[in-house]
Amino acid sequence: MPIYQIFSNEWISFGVFLAVILGFVAFSEVLRKTFNIAGENTRQFVHIGVGVLVTCSPFLFVSAIQPAALAALFVVLNAVALKKDHMKGMHTTTRFSLGTIFFPLSFLILIALYWYSNPTIMIVGMLIMTFSDPLASIIGNRNKTSFQFTLWKDRKSLAGSTVVFISSLAIVYIAVPILYSILNKPPIPISSLLLTGFAVALVALLGEAISSAGSDNLSLPFFSALMLDIMLGSGLTQQITVVGWMAFSFLLATLAYRLKALTLGGTAGAMLLGSFVFSIGGIYWVIPMATFFLLSSILSKIGRLKRTILKGMVEKGSQRDILQVYANGGVSLIIAILYYFTGSDLLYLMFLGSLAAATADTWGTEIGTFSKTEPRHILTFNKVPAGTSGGITALGTSGFFMGAGILTLSGIFPISGSIIHLFIIVVISGILGALLDSVIGATLQAQYLCPKCQKTTEKLIHCVNNPTTLISGVRWIDNDVVNLACTTSGALFVLLFYYLFI
Repeated sequence: MPIYQIFSNEWISFGVFLAVILGFVAFSEVLRKTFNIAGENTRQFVHIGVGVLVTCSPFLFVSAIQPAALAALFVVLNAVALKKDHMKGMHTTTRFSLGTIFFPLSFLILIALYWYSNPTIMIVGMLIMTFSDPLASIIGNRNKTSFQFTLWKDRKSLAGSTVVFISSLAIVYIAVPILYSILNKPPIPISSLLLTGFAVALVALLGEAISSAGSDNLSLPFFSALMLDIMLGSGLTQQITVVGWMAFSFLLATLAYRLKALTLGGTAGAMLLGSFVFSIGGIYWVIPMATFFLLSSILSKIGRLKRTILKGMVEKGSQRDILQVYANGGVSLIIAILYYFTGSDLLYLMFLGSLAAATADTWGTEIGTFSKTEPRHILTFNKVPAGTSGGITALGTSGFFMGAGILTLSGIFPISGSIIHLFIIVVISGILGALLDSVIGATLQAQYLCPKCQKTTEKLIHCVNNPTTLISGVRWIDNDVVNLACTTSGALFVLLFYYLFI
C-alpha cells in the first residue's frame, strides 16, 4: 500500500488524527447547542467524518500500532462518555445505542485481520459502515410510507434496507477496482466483481436489518469484510458455489419459516448464519447444520400442540426468534469463522459438538413433552410440574442420545483418525452440554411467580399484563443464555476430550 507520510514520526500522525477526531466531536456539539441541529444529524456528521478519516489511515500509516491504539482509545472514551452522558453531539439518538462504542471496535477488529494481509478488505468494510449505515437511517426516517419491520428490537424500513444493499453494491463496484489499480494488482474480471458485489451487499443488508442498539456498526463492516475476503480469495467457480450456498441457506430458512419453526427475525438471522457457515465449510458443514435445523424444526412442529399446555410456563413458544437462532447456532458461526482463518480440523469437531449439544437439548425437550410420567428435578430427583426448568424424564433423556447421535453421524465422516473415537467424543460432548443446560436451568435460570394465578413461569409478564416477581435464579439468565451455555459447553467438551484422549 502506498504511504503518504505527512510526518516522519507516526506518533505525530497519531496526535493529528486524535486532534481531528476530537475536533469533529467538538464541532458537533457547537452545531447541536448553537444552531439547534438535532442530535441524530450531528451524530451522523461525526460518523461520516470520522469514518472517512480512519478509512484513509492505511495510506498514512505504515504500522498498525497507531491506528489500533487510536481505535482502542476511543472504545474506552466513548464508553465513558456514553455512561456519563457527555458528548451528546455524537451520542444522541432516538433510541438506546452503543453504536459509538461498536464503531472503533469494528475498526480495531478489521485492523487486526486485514491491515497487513489485505488492506483493501478493511477499507471497503469501513466504507460500507461509513456511508451505508447513515444513508439507511436518513432515507428510512424520511420515507415514512415505506414498509417497516422489526427483526430483533429496532424498527427498520424497506427503504433503508434497500439503500444499504444498493450503496454496499456501489462501494464494492467502485472501490475494489480503484484500490486494486493503486496496489498494481491484476483487475478483477467483471463476472467475478458482479458476484462479489452481490454477495457482500446481501450480507450487509442482513447484518444491518437484524442489528439492534447500534450493533450494525459492528455487524455491517465485519460481515461485509468477511464476505469480501471469501469472494476475493475464490475463483469464479468457487464464487458461484458461495452464492449457491447463500441461496440454499435462504431456502432452508424460508422453509423453516413456512413450517412456523422460525419467526421473521429468526429467519433473517438463520439466512446470515447459514450464508457464512455454508460458504466457509462447504458440504461437510452444510449437512450437520441442515440436519439440526430441519429435524429440530419438524420435531418442534410435531410437538407444537403438546407444548400449548406449557405455554404459560415457558418463556418462548416453538417458533425460534433471532436470539434463539444465535443461542443455538451462534457458536457454530464463530467456530466457522475461526476455521476460515486457521483451517484446524479440531474446530470442525467443536462445531459438531456445539450442534450435537443443541440437537440433544432440543430433542430432549420436544420428546420429553410426550412423557406420560412426571418430570423429576435433575439434581434433587423430586417430581416437578411439566415445563419446569431442570425437569427431566426418561423419555426426554433418550432424546439427548438420539439427537446427539444422529447429528454426529451426519458430519463425522470427513475427519481423519479413528471414526469410533471421534464419534464417541462428539456424542458424549453433546449429551453433557444438554445435561449442563438442564443443570443451569434448574439452578441459575430466572424463575418468576405470577401474582394473579400463583404459577411459576419463565415469563416477565403473565396472565395478559401482570408483571411477575423473581423468586429464584439470576434475572439476566434466561432461556437464551442457558441455550448459549449449552452450545458453548458442547464445543468446549470436545476440545477437552480431544486433548485428553486423542
